[in-house]
Parts: sequence; structure tokens; C-alpha cells
Amino acid sequence: MTTDLAQLADRRAGLAALLGLLLLEEPGPGLADLVATVAAVAPLASGEPGIAAEYERCFLRGVPLYESVFLGDDGRCGGPVVADVVESYARHGFTEHSERRWRVAGPDHLGLELRCYASLCREEAHAWRSDVTDAAVAAVETERVFLARHLARWAELALLACARRAGDGPYAPAIDAVLGFVREEHDRLRPAPTLSMHAPGVGASAASDDASDAPSLPTNLGPARLARLLLAPQSCGTWLPHEAIEAAARSIGVPWRPSDTRSALRHVIESAHDEGRLGAVLSVLAVVVEEEAVAHAARAAAEPGTAATWMGWARRAEAMALLLRRIIADGRLGRAGHAVSETLVVRGPVDGDGAALADIIDRIVVELTAAGLHVERSSSPHE
Repeated sequence: MTTDLAQLADRRAGLAALLGLLLLEEPGPGLADLVATVAAVAPLASGEPGIAAEYERCFLRGVPLYESVFLGDDGRCGGPVVADVVESYARHGFTEHSERRWRVAGPDHLGLELRCYASLCREEAHAWRSDVTDAAVAAVETERVFLARHLARWAELALLACARRAGDGPYAPAIDAVLGFVREEHDRLRPAPTLSMHAPGVGASAASDDASDAPSLPTNLGPARLARLLLAPQSCGTWLPHEAIEAAARSIGVPWRPSDTRSALRHVIESAHDEGRLGAVLSVLAVVVEEEAVAHAARAAAEPGTAATWMGWARRAEAMALLLRRIIADGRLGRAGHAVSETLVVRGPVDGDGAALADIIDRIVVELTAAGLHVERSSSPHE
């Protein structure tokens, strides 16, 4: 019995390590033999020159597979989410993120999280093989907690977005294999949703997978801030694909090039806002977000192991769709239902420390403008 469990844990460890490696770098001469042993990803061992270009298109210029991108407040790499991932690595003695050179921008990459998970499975296998039942059971619980704290909260959403990007290209089978593995582990361990609800160092809104925890989105915002919310999966409820942003741009005649990135959404929204055509752009995006909310709810019904996680994503997408529809109905940005005009008055000396105060005010104006607020400077030398 323990021998069978050890072999199963070994196989899971080997598959997690290999799949993580495929996400971290394109197959080279040293990786081709390993890839060839797994039927689902064997096509990547063909040695075709297009494999490297496809890897770059899907992963480096496509969907960034970082936990902080999907669970952070701004949709970018870095921040407290990364610190929490690194803390988990340290707790489990995983060091590959710091000892090896990878083509990734942060330690919270999905490939590294899979390889950390592989190391936990190897510890389980060792415990079964040594016939130390208590240690083996503890190892399984460690896997369960790591899965709930990290992979279960964001990996499937990211992989589905990546699968859309890959299409029917050579990386499609590999992405499907990773998605299948993550789902199998969810079903095997069924990580309790409460384990991931309040991860240290992560904001409650980002960490909660509870369907009853309705997200709160700001209603008083400008074009830049709205774009940031839409580009951050944690606030948008989904990964807004390039195709959706392109369709939104074309709805008002904004030029779109194949090389344009998702960050161009800010320019699209600003142009629409300035031209009084914000409704056209947001209508395109609202349909996409609404469809994703429905899809998330369907997955929650079909996948009991991650139902709470998918309902959390569904609630986020529903909240974003509602915000977009309110803005469309209102016809402008600002607090839903009425325009907002607020005045911030800063007075100070015009000599002595006046230059220092002016510098501070300049920085405040820059920050407020970056936050999407309209700022007007007084002509008075005292303000």
C-alpha cells in the first residue's frame, strides 16, 4: 500500500516539475528528451524553429503567469503577493527561484509554484517509502495548504486565458496538460477554501475566494484608474484579452496594431472619454466581462473542488460589469448618478520655503492626475 502511494506521489512530482519547466523556458536540447516522454507535450520536442517564437508569443508577450498579476491590486508583477509566495517557498525549503536563472520576471511565476509543489510531492513519496505514515500524512496536508494558498486561487483562470492566446498552436497541448494537472490536484486534495481566504501579506479582497464576499469597486474615477481596474484580474474578475481591447478600440476608430499591448486600453478609454464616446467602448468591454461572469459561475457548478474560487471570480466580474453599465447609463465618468467636483486648496508662503512647497504641490498634482482625477491649478501665487 505505501509503495503504491510512494509511486503515485513520485509520478505527480515528476509531472509537476516537467510542466513547470515547460512554462519557465522553451524546450532546448536538454529538455527535448524529457518532453518526448509525455505524449501530451511531445510535439514540443520537434525542434522546429517556431517553438521559441511561439513560447515568446504565448508567455513573454501574452499572458503573464504570475500570481501577483492575477491577485494583486494593480495587475502588475510585485507587491505583497510576491512576498507571501517567497515566504511559502522559504517555509518549505524551496530555493530554485533564487538559485537558478529563469526567463521570468518574478518568483511567483506559475512554473516555479509548480516546481515547488513537485518538491512537496517528493517529500510525500519519501515519507511513504520510509514507511513513516505520520510524516506522509503531514506532507499531504502541506500540499493541500500550498494548493489552497496559491495554485487553487488563480492558476486555472490564468491558464484558460493562456489557452485562448495559444489557440491551436504548438503550446496548446502543453497548456491543456498543465490545466488538467492542476484540476486533478484540486479534485484529489480538495483544498478547503477557508485556507486561502486570509493569506498573510495579501489584501483581504485579493485573498478571499468566498462567494459571499462581494468586491467593492470605486465609483468616482477617471479614465486612467478605470483602465487600471479593467487590466487587473482581481478587480475586473477576469483576464481582459487583447482581442477585447482591440474590439473596443475599433468601435470608435482608434488605430490598433498587432504589436499593441493591453496597456493601450488607457489610451482607448481616454480617447473615448474626450470624444464623448465612452459608452461605445465600455459596451464592448461590458459584454466580455458579463460573459466571463457567466462562465465562472458555470465552472463553479461543474467543479466542486474549486467552486468557491470560481464563484469569487464570478462575483468580481459581476461587480465590474455592473460598474461599467452604470457608467454607460450615466454617460460619463465620476460618481455614478451625478457629476463630482471637489476642490483641494493648499496655501503657503511665496518666499522662503515657497519653492519647497511648490515642489510638493507639483508632486501632489502629478499623483492626482495619475489617479485619473482632473486637476486645475489656481493662478493665485499663494495657492
